[in-house]
Amino acid sequence: MNETSKLATPTTGADETQQPPLFYWRPVPLTAATHGWMKIRPENHYGFSARTNAVPLTMPEFVLAARHYPVIFVGPNLIPTVALGFRSDENLMVNDAGAWEHGQYVPAYVRRYPFILLGRPTDPRLQLGIDDAAGTGMQGARPLFEGEKETDVVRNALGMSEQFHQAFGATQELTAAIKASGLVEERPLEFRGADGKLINMGSFNAVNEQKFRDLDDTTANLWRKSGFLHAIYFHLQSLNNWEALLDRANRKQEQTRKA
Repeated sequence: MNETSKLATPTTGADETQQPPLFYWRPVPLTAATHGWMKIRPENHYGFSARTNAVPLTMPEFVLAARHYPVIFVGPNLIPTVALGFRSDENLMVNDAGAWEHGQYVPAYVRRYPFILLGRPTDPRLQLGIDDAAGTGMQGARPLFEGEKETDVVRNALGMSEQFHQAFGATQELTAAIKASGLVEERPLEFRGADGKLINMGSFNAVNEQKFRDLDDTTANLWRKSGFLHAIYFHLQSLNNWEALLDRANRKQEQTRKA
């Protein structure tokens, strides 16, 4: 790959607490009075995510995402993130029609859009919100209301958003634990070219395997009970997916060159 193809993982934008979060332009409370007219993207249309190379991941998703993508940690808060490409504006999993690559896991953060729970962490109850800029008239767009009555789109979105919010809370506990432990290190992303020389593609954050193996018994036992050990095992396994991602990028670059 050429110089412009070096890894460009974001240092911001993958944090649920960032305002506005990744993909969202104007998150507002969802109401029939304001959004009764609104239709949103077809369920399996992900064109909105085509210009990012990484999206956040929750801890329960590690087991699924690790089959397909590198799972890395981004920014000072070590947000778990799936790498989807090497250029900052290119998601290698989404085609020109907005379809996600068949058979590849679609992260919950992507599936949830344009919905989001709004409120402060101290609020007893959060409110379902929506990106006010997400309305569309494309074929297959889904209505949110029939008169003043919510459609299944909204009801299902509420359930998914609540599940995501709970999973995000557990994920914050994971990242706080590994940050306090000092396990995460910056690693070079290197591949060996056809001439046998190493090509540096950038860097990423990952758990140091030796430090992980050397965890004291008390911490290891606590992490086993909390599911953190399970998540880190899948994180480490997922790093084997870098070469597959590079191969996908090279194939796309070759197809573009021939077009």
